[in-house]
Amino acid sequence: MADIPEGAIRPAHQATGQSGIIHLYIFNVVTLVISGLCVALAAIFIHLYRKLKEESNARQVALAELEEKERNFRFITENSADVIWTMDIATGKFTYVSPSVYNLRGYTVEEVMAQSREELMTPESAERAFGALTHAMERWSAGERGDTRRVTEVDQPHKDGHLVSTEVVTTLHTNAEGQLTSIIGISRDITERKKSEEVIRNLAFYDSLTRLPNRRLLLDRLEQAIAQAKRKGISLALLFIDLDKFKPVNDLYGHEVGDWLLQAVAHRMQCCLRESDTAARIGGDEFIVLLPEINNSADALTVAEKIRDILNQPFYMLSGQLLNISACIGIALYPEHGLTEKQLMKNGDTAMYQAKESGRNKVFIYHGNTGSAMSDEILLRLNWRKSYESGEPSIDEEHKELFRLASVLINTAMEQDDHPDRFAQAFQALLAHAIKHFAGEEQILAAYEYEDLEEHVRLHRELVLRANKLYQAITTRQLSVGQLIDFIIDDLVKGHMLKKDRKLYHLFRKVP
Repeated sequence: MADIPEGAIRPAHQATGQSGIIHLYIFNVVTLVISGLCVALAAIFIHLYRKLKEESNARQVALAELEEKERNFRFITENSADVIWTMDIATGKFTYVSPSVYNLRGYTVEEVMAQSREELMTPESAERAFGALTHAMERWSAGERGDTRRVTEVDQPHKDGHLVSTEVVTTLHTNAEGQLTSIIGISRDITERKKSEEVIRNLAFYDSLTRLPNRRLLLDRLEQAIAQAKRKGISLALLFIDLDKFKPVNDLYGHEVGDWLLQAVAHRMQCCLRESDTAARIGGDEFIVLLPEINNSADALTVAEKIRDILNQPFYMLSGQLLNISACIGIALYPEHGLTEKQLMKNGDTAMYQAKESGRNKVFIYHGNTGSAMSDEILLRLNWRKSYESGEPSIDEEHKELFRLASVLINTAMEQDDHPDRFAQAFQALLAHAIKHFAGEEQILAAYEYEDLEEHVRLHRELVLRANKLYQAITTRQLSVGQLIDFIIDDLVKGHMLKKDRKLYHLFRKVP
């Protein structure tokens, strides 16, 4: 073996020492980098974990709060006296109704949600409620979206049949796209509030003793009646009524009896009136009756005579005590005696005092000259119109005379107590002319060969018979003058001359 030079051969660890150091350095660096990254990643992970933990805790708190709010809301809706509900606008159906609806209307939630609009409220209430809702939606569509809240009074049927007065508050709601989708509503029972309001209204507009309207309500209705009369071209009347001999009754028997008598007077007056009429107490023993729609002065006089007559009848108390009073009544007519409330009130009051000055138990139509002898005046006149003409001259002339004699009889009947002879003469004159007229008319109808002549003759005989019976009953105080006026106007003039006789007109108006 040849000799190897010294140093030619080195140990392996010596041969690789330098590169190993490099590798070791690199390893250490990599190790440090990896360690640093791990630490950083760990730090990031810890941070993210903590963040997620915080968010999870926050979410749990929020969910807990939401659940608490939901429990509170459900508690409120299920235990509130008010009914909370939601409705889908497209279908008009409820999507939620709180259980308190059972206490309000006697129906379960399921029954209410299945009800139609007609079952939910009265027709009048439906018109108000849906009218208000439509108006709110129109305003919203027009861009007025600041306030969609509406408050409406609604009458809702209870299951037992009675109506419940409610106040309904509604608010419009939209979806995420801004489209109207639903209504949120609250229905509240206001029955007790309505009762309180009615009590207050009664105190403000009604007499506490007689329950009749007071002066304030009368003037309000008079204003409306004048506006209607002006618009329709019709007449109205005010009757001013002052009781005779009331003060002696009050002084002799005390205020308790006086109060009872005023209540009885109010009841009797109302029995003489239509539903559209108003009887009001304006103080003490003074009353006013408003007749908002009459055909003529005869209508007003007929009502006044009925009231005068019924108040002239004895009042029997439960104790057996008999009370006797009477009344003076003054009449003012629109538009003859005034165009305003003030004028009619003033002239009606004047007419009442004119009646009192002529004696008790009288009815007077307003007359401007208070010093004139009213008993000699024609206070009421039935006016003939050209439209009443039949086409047969003699019949028309006799009808006109019947109108005149009927007017005289009505006016003398009003003064029967003071001038019974005038009343008797006027009645006999009217009856004699009616008999003469009926006989002449029957001859004319026979000449025309009127097919229903026999029936028409029977009606004539019946009218004459009734007139005689009525006259005897009035003169013996069995019937009132008001009933005589009713017979003359309703049966003789309107019923026979203007209705039955009109069926004859075709005989006299044949075209040649």
